Amino acid sequence: MYFDRYDVHKVSYVDYVCGWNQKIMKFMGIWPDERGFAYASSYKVLFPIGLMFLFISLPQTTNLYFIWGDFDLIVENLSVGNMTTTIAILKTATFWSNGRYMKLLLSRMEYDRKEATTEENVNKMMRIADISRKITAGSIIMCNILVITYVILRTLLLPYTGRSLYYRGYFPYDTRTFPNFELTLIAQITAAIYTANNYTAVDTFMTMLMLHVCGQISCLRKTLTRLCSENNNNFRIDLRRIVEKYDMLNKYAETIEDRFNGILLIQMLGCTVQLCVQWYQAISALVDDDQGLLIVRLFFFAVYTTYVMLHIYLYCYVGQKLFSEGTKMAYAAYDCSWYNLSPNEARYLTIIMCRAQISSRITAGKFCTFNHQLFGSILKTSMGYLSVLYAMKTKDVH
Repeated sequence: MYFDRYDVHKVSYVDYVCGWNQKIMKFMGIWPDERGFAYASSYKVLFPIGLMFLFISLPQTTNLYFIWGDFDLIVENLSVGNMTTTIAILKTATFWSNGRYMKLLLSRMEYDRKEATTEENVNKMMRIADISRKITAGSIIMCNILVITYVILRTLLLPYTGRSLYYRGYFPYDTRTFPNFELTLIAQITAAIYTANNYTAVDTFMTMLMLHVCGQISCLRKTLTRLCSENNNNFRIDLRRIVEKYDMLNKYAETIEDRFNGILLIQMLGCTVQLCVQWYQAISALVDDDQGLLIVRLFFFAVYTTYVMLHIYLYCYVGQKLFSEGTKMAYAAYDCSWYNLSPNEARYLTIIMCRAQISSRITAGKFCTFNHQLFGSILKTSMGYLSVLYAMKTKDVH
């Protein structure tokens, strides 16, 4: 059923599995194409980075100096614009600077698709491709709904706040006069769209790469299980191919880990803080006397919190799946008919079993591994900070 939507002779596997990711990344200037001084695509990324930095990140970071001491303004500064945009800039720059490695990984992905000959392996790859496409489409829709909702919310608040920017910050000019105010708003809206789509595109792209690795290890595990049949006269040759493929897949995952573990640490810490301040703002909206836009504000907080948690969980899920798929290689070696082998050939399987115990991982700056346990720890930490903030808020109200 998957071939109704995909024809290997008309479109490459990478083009199919990337889908909207490829279109958005090309629009943002971070798709891993050939780069050089003669390529205009090499400089396209400077425009979104410049907008995000000059109209959201830098003004809001500078404004922290002037609002220091006003806890509510600091929370507003960190909750949506400043921290999210700064992380998006760092992710964009990191991804763009590692374009050569990403291109190699995509080439390897295309090779894996051409190498898959059995219907079982092809169907598995296409199922993973469809899952990746659905994750990307859902995340892109959600992030753009967030931007639209935030713009609507801030626009509805303009009669109460006056000529206040969507992202309040310090600018070296008067933002309350015409046309400075209108042009700055347009720039901030454009920067917010770039921020949301860059943030989402990088995360879903990384998820797609890791799901591909997990799928390939799963296919390789089944091949290893069927290796030790009695009529297999090419055991050593087939085993060597399996070992080489498994080693390549581990290097594939290690490349992603080495290139992005630093920015993943920043994202994990930033998202933990964002969850706290977002819930604080939700509590503030509930206990505030002015309930005029309560439903709209709570809707935005709910969608935004879901969006942040979803992206954290994506990394935790693929990190857990990568580790479990790697360790299952040891069970596959044990489950195969090793008793049909000679003692020397059976020893080869013990080496594979030992190697599989050291499975690849995705970490946050080498400090912790992304898995379900880490996701639970982030939620627990966020709820702990939330209880402190709630106590502070209720104390101020009373």
